[in-house]
Amino acid sequence: AGRRFDLVLANILARPLMEMAAPLAAARAADGCLVLSGLLERQADAVEAAYRAQGLPSARRVVDGEWCALVWA
Repeated sequence: AGRRFDLVLANILARPLMEMAAPLAAARAADGCLVLSGLLERQADAVEAAYRAQGLPSARRVVDGEWCALVWA
């Protein structure tokens, strides 16, 4: 808590990613990169909304089949 990082990477399920939105968004340095993966493409809107509620802009999406990663760089 209270530390900021150039890279924050979380590869877990969608629900924990949404529950952890505040601390994960806060851990990203101002010019850092946040990568969230381990979610299905159909879950990406809800996960992204949780992070946008923390003040982040729209994420870039990387899709591979039914899987999706959200990237803020």
